[in-house]
Amino acid sequence: MTEIIKVLGPPGTGKTTTLLNYVEDAMESIDIKKIGYFSFTRKAAEEARDRAVTKFKLDKKDFRWFSTLHSCGYHSIDLEGRAVMQKEQFKAFGDKIGFNMSSVDSETGISENFYLNEYALSRARGISLEQHYNKYSDSTKINWKQLSYVAEAYDAYKEANGFIDYTDMLYEAVNENLLPSLDVVFIDEAQDLTPLQWAMVEHFATTAKKLYLAGDDDQAIYRWLGADVERFIEYRGTEIVLPKSYRLKKTVQVFAQNIIQLTSNRIEKEWKAREEAGAVFYHQVIEGVDFSKGNWLILGRDRFIIKRLEDACREQGLWYERLERKKFSKPIAKRVFDAIIGWKELTEGKAVDKKTLKKIFFYKETKNNFQDEFDKLNEHHLYDLDTLKVLLGPFSVGSWLQALDKINLQDRAYLIRLNESDEDIFSTPRIRISTIHGAKGGECDKVLLATDMNVKTYSEYRKNADDEQRVFYVGATRAKEELHILLPQTNMHFMLSL
Repeated sequence: MTEIIKVLGPPGTGKTTTLLNYVEDAMESIDIKKIGYFSFTRKAAEEARDRAVTKFKLDKKDFRWFSTLHSCGYHSIDLEGRAVMQKEQFKAFGDKIGFNMSSVDSETGISENFYLNEYALSRARGISLEQHYNKYSDSTKINWKQLSYVAEAYDAYKEANGFIDYTDMLYEAVNENLLPSLDVVFIDEAQDLTPLQWAMVEHFATTAKKLYLAGDDDQAIYRWLGADVERFIEYRGTEIVLPKSYRLKKTVQVFAQNIIQLTSNRIEKEWKAREEAGAVFYHQVIEGVDFSKGNWLILGRDRFIIKRLEDACREQGLWYERLERKKFSKPIAKRVFDAIIGWKELTEGKAVDKKTLKKIFFYKETKNNFQDEFDKLNEHHLYDLDTLKVLLGPFSVGSWLQALDKINLQDRAYLIRLNESDEDIFSTPRIRISTIHGAKGGECDKVLLATDMNVKTYSEYRKNADDEQRVFYVGATRAKEELHILLPQTNMHFMLSL
């Protein structure tokens, strides 16, 4: 009979480190190839694998079963000549039916396309598309005929071209009993698993000698992706609560606990914060926050709120970066930034290539039209300022603020404010802006948490507060030193217990 252990890891309690210690213990008597470590996200799975590779001084290839559950399905089945749907195949399918499919996550099938996204969620939940539509879909945005058309067209496209996606693989691995037989299995972030992924867990719960389910129901914020947190809460096993957070200080912990204790269905956990007091501050407006020192993470509930926070940072002349499609990017276009860096290098006596020069002169007004001379420049050569004046003729110099005078007015105004604030745009920004969901798993010394919501989120919050309490709990528990609360700016906001 399988021994099942639930490892409950409150924020910052070292869950991954604890699990790797358990892996190390297991490796004393079990071959690493008979150990599985599966996580909800690719990032978490790769982090665990890389830490294990370093700790145990083995090769990545040795950790075959350290992956996402979707990848587990991929490695479990025989593709039999079938090709896997990747970004280029999703794009081709979108072009065929007249939809943009450029942002599809090939593992989960989740995208910014409403229709494909709804179909992916119905499959993750293990219910029919019609059941999903009637229970979960927003009928004001999603048309049933269009949705069923996209779903049917997608399945037909795969069949006609011999393609298979990761969800197909999970169904095949589960239904045909193709999942690996492992001795010890670790399921991390188990609070975020979908019903389809829970079917995989059930396989390991009956075949493995020991199964670790690790997670924190208080941090379950992916119900909108089909996650079934109640399954994690109710799953039977020996519970181990990691007792001490290495991130949160006392005041921040108290604030966060006041949020999460209002959740109606959760596992009660006792854990200690760091010894230091920490601090929680409240601000009426974002302009009242002193961002001049330290590293900051600014969090908003959704993109609408993020846009407002970003506008406020631009107005104050703050240099920041924002989370966009899982990567942090600077608040001005890369082409503009590259032109600024290129001009700075030229004025410092350095030489740059033709590609950089194209960007510079795209944003630089010139009296002389030297396009013909510019076209003759060699793609593989480097050119300094003196050489360019000889080859192209005279043109104005000066700081990049003066020289690159064709930058659009909005970006130019922001860049001027940055210059007046003595912000160094060539340094890594101390301030990051992200949705709360995007920041899950991260941390920062100082966190500013905005309490406003958009209309849809607020409507759902008023119906059932539990999910939003978990979301704002996650936001609050990103803070290592100070938590700053931006009080409501609208009537649609999270209710704080002050």
